[in-house]
Amino acid sequence: MNLEKQIVTLSTGQTAWSEYDRDSDILEIIFRSDEATCAIELTESIILRFDWETNAPLSLSFISLARLVQPTQYGQIHFQLLIDEWPAEVQDKVWAMLQTPPLTEFLTLSSYAPAHTEQLIPMATIKPQHLTMQAA
Repeated sequence: MNLEKQIVTLSTGQTAWSEYDRDSDILEIIFRSDEATCAIELTESIILRFDWETNAPLSLSFISLARLVQPTQYGQIHFQLLIDEWPAEVQDKVWAMLQTPPLTEFLTLSSYAPAHTEQLIPMATIKPQHLTMQAA
């Protein structure tokens, strides 16, 4: 295990810390060191751990970080949120957290509207400012 730790200062003035395992290319941003009572896959490569009672996000993990933040010729990569896999009682909690700091420091929400349908597909884009230094 080749673990690198770093303090991350958020725009709110709060601090978090990151733990990046260079060997497995996994980055975890830790907002609070409390024990998580719930974890949810936001995407196939992004996991949110939080406290069920307080709805406080505790950490955000990025699996295969180098691939997630690699620029493309078309711009940033958008990842489909796995909302259909989230239990109904989790959806409201997760949506509220995704729209407030500290998660807004790392993710931007958007949607994709396929042609000839009214269905919207929820997406997330990674904000690389706190992450690219890890994957370099």
